Amino acid sequence: VSSVFMVLGLVLTIFRLAYRIWLGRFWVEDAWAGVAFLCGVAAFTSCWTYTKAVGEKGIISFWVYSFTFPSVVWAVRQSILFSIVRIVYTTQHLRRLIFCLAGLFLGLWAGLVAQKAWHYGHNTCWYQTTRKVHILMTQPMIMFELITDCLSDTILIILPLRLLWSLRLPKRQKRMILAIFSSSIIVTIISIFRGVCQISKYITVLALMTDFETALSLLVCNLLVIVTLLYRIISSAGADDSISIDDDDYTTRITTGGVFTTVDLDNAESGSGEQRSSRIQSTLQGEKTVNTV
Repeated sequence: VSSVFMVLGLVLTIFRLAYRIWLGRFWVEDAWAGVAFLCGVAAFTSCWTYTKAVGEKGIISFWVYSFTFPSVVWAVRQSILFSIVRIVYTTQHLRRLIFCLAGLFLGLWAGLVAQKAWHYGHNTCWYQTTRKVHILMTQPMIMFELITDCLSDTILIILPLRLLWSLRLPKRQKRMILAIFSSSIIVTIISIFRGVCQISKYITVLALMTDFETALSLLVCNLLVIVTLLYRIISSAGADDSISIDDDDYTTRITTGGVFTTVDLDNAESGSGEQRSSRIQSTLQGEKTVNTV
């Protein structure tokens, strides 16, 4: 079952990347989705070869899967984080915050990979076995991974909700942010359950949950783009002429501003009181301006 979800996630990622390139809007979040796709292909291949291979091939497959699995998950988190920058009209402060969070995610990812590399490589006694090669993570490593998973997923849950609460956004952007929020909850639940399986050493369930987390992460990575595309298709097929076919998945902010006009006081003072009032009112009228991000 997890293999079916994995293949579906990979296919959706290919479609997502092709669609974004076709629109001419390939951005950082799509690049991270591409990284998740490459790591997903490697994880899927090594997972199947690990189940059938023994000896040196089994060792290689274990190493590859051990590093590509967390790489898929963290690349998806980076993609979700940068998608918030794209769909929300952000201030310079908010953009700086998101880039700092991206750096934090990258550091946590590198820390986890470094721990695994040291733990698996400094003592190779686990290579010498006639059964399937496998080595469990230490308790501190499990706790570090669980804490980093919870921390990063909590950020990806709180940040969209904070934006939804504080910003005045069109309904379409609110739906997109809720999609990010919902997808982050799914990844969080799977991550916590997998961490519990690691602590309890439920090896069979752990392998299944690891595969499911990888597959669902790829599906979640493409949720925002797929939802946007479906919205465009449904909207264009509807009878609402107010929805432009050129409408995209970027935030449109509507603000009200004033128009500054030079007032000739001499002319304003001349004439009747009604004419003066009419002139002054006409100079103070504002108009709505639309700024599209």
